[in-house]
Amino acid sequence: MAILPDLASRFDCLYERLWQLPQIPATTLELCRLRLAQLHGSEADWQREEQPIAMARRAALPRWPEADAFTAAERTCLEFTETYAMDAQAITDEQAAAVVQHHGEDGLVALVEALGILDGMTRLSLLWQLPTRADTQGGITK
Repeated sequence: MAILPDLASRFDCLYERLWQLPQIPATTLELCRLRLAQLHGSEADWQREEQPIAMARRAALPRWPEADAFTAAERTCLEFTETYAMDAQAITDEQAAAVVQHHGEDGLVALVEALGILDGMTRLSLLWQLPTRADTQGGITK
């Protein structure tokens, strides 16, 4: 992105606004982003922190369906995220309705748009073989 400064600045603006969406809590989006990182095996994305999530919640993320660390609303978004990551066309009406129940129609649209960005970024970081932050700075960083 550095070689395309006009595009980079616009993308940065879009990405920053993603975390300010009123329809979906930023922490829920961060959980979805982290789950995408796990599903795709992206250590660089797993180590990055966009929103603060307690280490106990991060550790429980692989067991999100039964872990007490997540709300019902977060679980619906995590289920939606997992299906999106595997095959966005496989998302069921029931999964979409569950998101609408917690976040409304606008929340469903916001989640789909956010997942498009987050999933794409995760896949690109794997494609480009970006180093983990631990390789360059150590620990979980933003």
